[in-house]
Amino acid sequence: MASPRRAGGKKKTYQWVLTVFFLSFGMSMLMSWSSSAALARASVVIAGLTVLLLVTLGIVTDMIGVAVTSASQAPLISMASKKVPGARQALWLTKNADRVSSICNDVVGDICGVVSGAAGTTLALRVAEMMGSASSFYIGIVVAGLIAALTVGGKAAAKTIAIKSSHRIVLFAGRVLAFFRK
Repeated sequence: MASPRRAGGKKKTYQWVLTVFFLSFGMSMLMSWSSSAALARASVVIAGLTVLLLVTLGIVTDMIGVAVTSASQAPLISMASKKVPGARQALWLTKNADRVSSICNDVVGDICGVVSGAAGTTLALRVAEMMGSASSFYIGIVVAGLIAALTVGGKAAAKTIAIKSSHRIVLFAGRVLAFFRK
């Protein structure tokens, strides 16, 4: 028979999984709706900027997710005791690294990947319309390749930066949280 402590851990795990599920569902619907609304009659430039914004958001959140998992708490404890702005929030981020990483890397990062791909389809159609081309199939392939290359390449670079500068990134994220907490 499982101990009460282990049973409580399972319950928390199930609650976390359900929370992530519904958070992902809600965020993906919101991001899909907002990007679709923005792109409904958008020019090629606006569609391209929307795709770049989504890719950048995915890269930045991935960087934060990696930084919180690789940062140690000791320097943040010291900064928090010295009342460095954002240090207390940064410490909270590292103490909850598993969940913060899951939200940043999986929920936001993956949703940005999916939504940027959908937005890329709109971008490809706009480019094909602009060019008066019947080769929208090939334009779609090129746009999808560019989105994937920017996302994967950007995340690879961001992971390296996140590991090398984890404390600065986590402290910056903590300062952003502290600003919005006010």
